[in-house]
Amino acid sequence: MDQVNPYEAKRRALQEKFMDGDAPREGAVGTGGVHHLVLISSDLDATVGFYTDVLDMRLVKVVVNRDDPNSTHIFLDMGGGNMMAFFDFPQHGDAPAVRGIGAMHHVALKASPEQYKALFVRLKEQGIDYSLEGSEQAGSVYMRDPDNAMIEVTCR
Repeated sequence: MDQVNPYEAKRRALQEKFMDGDAPREGAVGTGGVHHLVLISSDLDATVGFYTDVLDMRLVKVVVNRDDPNSTHIFLDMGGGNMMAFFDFPQHGDAPAVRGIGAMHHVALKASPEQYKALFVRLKEQGIDYSLEGSEQAGSVYMRDPDNAMIEVTCR
């Protein structure tokens, strides 16, 4: 008798408990999608530069962080009606995040074939290190932002 890998058994149990078969569920879900994701930046100038110059996003809003008047809250338009936001916390130091429970692993952004191809031009022009899964026509490209957050851009 074959022993089932315990990790695979856990995956199957999650699917059986929470998924309605293999097909996507028809109808609405309980939210309307992403309004904005918020990350923490050690240097807003470098962050805005990376996301506008490399990923071709637009800075659309700069306000005070309601939770900390010494902190700035910026919003970048990442397309599709979604925003990526950043806080800085200048009085809290610049200790990097530790990967662990509750921490973000990476942000995955989708791109059209035209956007995906244009990204490679910018990555090469600006000397940004990246890794590629697939090709420069379709797949996923991974890079790090100025604070070492992993960013994936995918074109399927």
